[in-house]
Formats: sequence, structure tokens, C-alpha cells
Amino acid sequence: MHLALAAPLCVLGLAWQRHALGVDPQKALILESGIWTFNLLVLVLLLPIGARWAGWPQLLRYRRAVGLWVFTYATAHFTFFLSFYLGWDFARLAEEIAERPYVLLGFAAWLVLLLLAATSTRQAMRWLGRNWKRLHAGVYFALAFAGVHYLLMIRSEWAWPVSYAAIALVLLTLRLRRARRAQS
Repeated sequence: MHLALAAPLCVLGLAWQRHALGVDPQKALILESGIWTFNLLVLVLLLPIGARWAGWPQLLRYRRAVGLWVFTYATAHFTFFLSFYLGWDFARLAEEIAERPYVLLGFAAWLVLLLLAATSTRQAMRWLGRNWKRLHAGVYFALAFAGVHYLLMIRSEWAWPVSYAAIALVLLTLRLRRARRAQS
């Protein structure tokens, strides 16, 4: 499982090393790491749905691993942005967050994922008790932030961002419907 989840990042690293990322390799790294973050974020949210639909609860065993890889890809995405676009200038990062809503939303999504990764241990689960599940429902906030982040940063070729936003909207709607049914 971990090998499969690491494969896209390894392929990106090899492509970087071989100068095979096109005319703007830095932009390609930022974009591709963001896309893979979104792909895995969608996967982590589809696992419970797939487990229920297929009657295969063993799928849920992989949810934490996928979730931690989501954070890994998001951190790579953020690191590439900091390194290639901002040159590790944190004052400029603050300016970008204040001036560009998509940077703010991406940073907010990363902060949510950081909190979820930091509390994904068994010890954190015991310490937080029932609140652990509520906290980890925050993954839906990360999904919403990431979807809008992607939509706002694209200037042309809207097909992919709109497709990802539609997937995010469907997942959010399914979650809200399930929550409403649980309250009834």
C-alpha cells in the first residue's frame, strides 16, 4: 500500500532528476503534487463509501495510511511553493496569503491536514476520545478548501478544476446527507 501511494511522488522526483517535467519544471512539481494531494484526499473519503458499497470493511484499514500520504503530498506541494515561488521568504508568504485567496485556502487546507496527521496516532485517539471522530470530520473542510483553492488558482483550462470541485461537492453532499440521517 505504501509503495503504491509513494509511487507518484517517486515518479515526479525521477522526472525532476531527468529534466523531464517540461519547460517549467518547478511549476509542474507544484501542480502535480497538488493534484496528487487532491486525488488521495478524494480516495480517503471514498474508502468508507466503497467499503459499505462492496461489503468489504477491510478497506477501512487503509484509511489512516492514505490520510497520512495526503498530508505528505500536501506538504510536498506547500514545500515546492515555498521553495520555488517564494524562495523561503516567510514575509512574502504572509503577503501572498493576505493578497491571494487561493493561497489562503491552500494554506488553510494544509493546516487542517497537519492537525489531522498530528492526531492520527492511537494515543491521540485515546486522549481525544469521542472528540477524535469529530476532529477528523475536518477532512471535509480540507476537501472544500482544496477544491476552491484549485478553482481560484486556474486561469484557463477549467475542465479539471471544475471536475475536481464537482467530485468534492458530491462527497460533501453525501456526508451532509449521512449526518442528517444520523441525527434523525
